[in-house]
Amino acid sequence: MSELINNSKLERQKILKSLIKDLHDGKDPELVKKAFKKHFESVSTQEISEMEQALIKEGLPIEEVQRLCDVHASIFGGSVSDIHQNDFTETEGHPLHV
Repeated sequence: MSELINNSKLERQKILKSLIKDLHDGKDPELVKKAFKKHFESVSTQEISEMEQALIKEGLPIEEVQRLCDVHASIFGGSVSDIHQNDFTETEGHPLHV
């Protein structure tokens, strides 16, 4: 059963890398965003980090990954699960609550 989970994780990484490579190759960000939404409901910051590290290991310069970080963020939008999982409006003392 664990092999199914690992295969799922590997497949997600493969798709994420493909989407980011498309961006780096100049594909229209709106088309990439649509493809992202087709494959994912959400991603974690860990998945994004692992994908970026894999791209760097494959030869994509760190500077190129950093240069397009804002574009990556716009593609993932509100889909980063571990950032958007809390509703802070009800947290006492949180700036959104005040």
